[in-house]
Amino acid sequence: MNLNKIALALVFSTGSMIAVPAFANYAAGRAAYLAGDFATALKEYAPEAAKGVPVAQNDLAYMYEKGQGVPVDYAVAFNWYSKAAAKGWLAAQTSVGYFYSQGYSVPRDYAKAMTWYRKAADKNFAQAQSNIGTLYENGFGVPLDLTQAVAWYRKAADQGSAAGQTNLGFLYARGKGVTQDDAVAIDLYRKAAAQGYAMAMNNLGFMLAQGRGAPQDLPAAASWYRKAADQKYPLAQFNLAKLYAEGRGVPQDNAQAMNWLNQAANNGFKPAMRYLADVYSRGLLGQAVSPSAALQWNEKAR
Repeated sequence: MNLNKIALALVFSTGSMIAVPAFANYAAGRAAYLAGDFATALKEYAPEAAKGVPVAQNDLAYMYEKGQGVPVDYAVAFNWYSKAAAKGWLAAQTSVGYFYSQGYSVPRDYAKAMTWYRKAADKNFAQAQSNIGTLYENGFGVPLDLTQAVAWYRKAADQGSAAGQTNLGFLYARGKGVTQDDAVAIDLYRKAAAQGYAMAMNNLGFMLAQGRGAPQDLPAAASWYRKAADQKYPLAQFNLAKLYAEGRGVPQDNAQAMNWLNQAANNGFKPAMRYLADVYSRGLLGQAVSPSAALQWNEKAR
């Protein structure tokens, strides 16, 4: 069970970033979005986006990227992010960089990703700073440079960025670019987990399960895994499944183990797929031996 490496993240605008009286349609759309009424949010965002209001363009892009009220459409999302980014909207600049880093609707281009990240990072936008750290940590489009990764993650973490805190915590947990220090790592994870950041919740659960940086506390580990699993974070779903399978920190429960394993596997997590293949191959967790099911999960895991 390994600590999860953090992925780059998109950024959604916050209401505090706009002057609500100036954009009545946007304000109505934002209220609808927060209420889960995506159809109304789209209807209200669209005219403001067409007028060139960058926050509306950014948030409309986000809905297309996430498939909220509309089918996922990276090309449309990228178009709206680009319009907002050209107007200097920092969240949109970061998202344009992310699209280039992932190759969403555009050819993957880490140099362009860095260019867009720097536009926002140089204006102290924390998510862009964290994303630059990820490029340096992995050597994506730049020479691998852990010193730079630490510096950029720290810039973001010092602003309270959950992504920055989690990424920096990961480096401390692994001793990459810094002296290994579990106490610092778990402190950073706690700060990010308190913000509801699923990756941090999972990593905090791992540290507590292993007794790293704090006394071993399996019930607390299970609780943190569950919080992340409830956000559909597949590694946490897998980790929680293993606790139920083994009866560690929670009562042993084959049904719960299978439930979380299936959720993780259906979310594309290959270790969960391989675990299910083993379950059906050997008849584990109360399941009947099923060579066909084992073969199916093995093929999906390839």
